[in-house]
Amino acid sequence: IDHIALISGEIDPHSYELVKGDDEKISSANIVFYNGLNLEHGASLSYKLQKHPFAVAVGDAVRLKHPELVLTADGAVDPHMWMDISLWTYTIEPITEALVKADPEGELYYLENAQKLKEEMLAVHDRVYALLQSIPEERRFLVTSHDAFGYFARSYLATPAERENRSWKRRFAAPEGLAPDGQLSARDIQAILDHLLSHTIAVVFAESNVSQDSLKKIISASREKNHSVRFSQHMLYGDAMGSYDDPVSSYLEMIEKNAQCLASEWKSP
Repeated sequence: IDHIALISGEIDPHSYELVKGDDEKISSANIVFYNGLNLEHGASLSYKLQKHPFAVAVGDAVRLKHPELVLTADGAVDPHMWMDISLWTYTIEPITEALVKADPEGELYYLENAQKLKEEMLAVHDRVYALLQSIPEERRFLVTSHDAFGYFARSYLATPAERENRSWKRRFAAPEGLAPDGQLSARDIQAILDHLLSHTIAVVFAESNVSQDSLKKIISASREKNHSVRFSQHMLYGDAMGSYDDPVSSYLEMIEKNAQCLASEWKSP
């Protein structure tokens, strides 16, 4: 398999538009895998994906079979499904099916590797869950730049009771919406301020490929209310996997690094 990643590094997938050479890469591909759930909503990219005869939206495939597991925010589907490793394992099935269809002789090979991958992913999921659940629940309140950590909060930060009664949403807040390209209003700032004060949150987490401006405004407004808030020492990976100078090597490493960053900050006095 000759694999090419169209979007890599710190590039924002939400608003990505085709650049020179991308059209040829997509047109010449036997199969195109993409997230779906309206993540890739840049007009040129979205059009090209919809026109490709063998493009597989893995997130949409999961939503079709497990609609109850897919989150929404402000009436829009939350595309950040990969932030819950256990949920992201469901994308293995549509990927495997597409590969087998394109290469029937390799079916056993793909099925064996799919099972190995699923086991590896669930092992990391269990480690991340155990690490974050070891943090006292009164500290497990996450504030980031944009609304990319809903699945993460539901899976790893919430208590079992909160997942059961769907009150896990109090574990996560962000001033910007699902795509980090909106305008921040005074109402948005006030909502985050209320959240910080309500849960005595002392640290907020910037994301590697999102502007810190909104969080800086939050921190400044917090200080005016005599509530001390600081930036975390390390950034989280939300829609990206690090810069070309300092990338993470894999998706699973990205999630584990996020968990380690949170645990380190929340264990601090």
